[in-house]
Amino acid sequence: MTTKYSIDINCDLGESTNPQKWEADSHLMPYISSCNIACGGHAGNAQSIKVTVANAIHNQLKIGAHPSYPDKDNFGRVSMKIGEQELRQTLRQQIDTIAEECQRQNTELHHIKPHGALYNDAAANKELALIIAEEIKSFGDGIKLMGLAQSNLYTAAQELELEFLHEGFMDRNYHANTHLVPRGHAQALHKTLNESLSQALSLAKGDSISSIEGIPLTLKVDTICLHGDNPNAKDIAQRLYQLLREHEIEIS
Repeated sequence: MTTKYSIDINCDLGESTNPQKWEADSHLMPYISSCNIACGGHAGNAQSIKVTVANAIHNQLKIGAHPSYPDKDNFGRVSMKIGEQELRQTLRQQIDTIAEECQRQNTELHHIKPHGALYNDAAANKELALIIAEEIKSFGDGIKLMGLAQSNLYTAAQELELEFLHEGFMDRNYHANTHLVPRGHAQALHKTLNESLSQALSLAKGDSISSIEGIPLTLKVDTICLHGDNPNAKDIAQRLYQLLREHEIEIS
């Protein structure tokens, strides 16, 4: 089969201390190409990281760290008032846990993707985005920053000469200004799987999608997020994998 396009499919994994969820995560891995592993800030622990890294290596996935505000109570989904030095320290500690486990298992850390409220806050706030980018830069020039396409995270990465992975979302609606519709909004998420799959296909091909204002929006993305915490995540991953194959799009 000759492919016309290629796209990375990433998934946030290792977000539980339950071994049954680690097993479920492993069943997703054949249908994706990158994973973002919880570092203990919003979820995960040393054992979940160890198992998830091992499973990712087995499935030949690109491995990313998924740091967050240090807030397990709210799963990292609530903005925090946190000092710059405290934020820098928790980012280093969280990323270190993944980087050190990768080293123990003779593999490399490929990218870093902020989680939840930290991701959204940094996408909107260039000062915060620069702090994250600076901390990533300190881990080595080869590590990439993954973030919301065409956001302040991209601007920060450019300023620090970091390679940036523009991320799109298959199941989230967008405003016309390229921002995601906030999760608390009634139109934050697509109502059906078919809507999500259609958006994923459009993103992979570089076609326009519809904003909630009804204005066409074209996003050039390198990677598409598939949410691993969805109860039907494996079925969604399989459907997406098959759809992309039918359209001669390589997952890479």
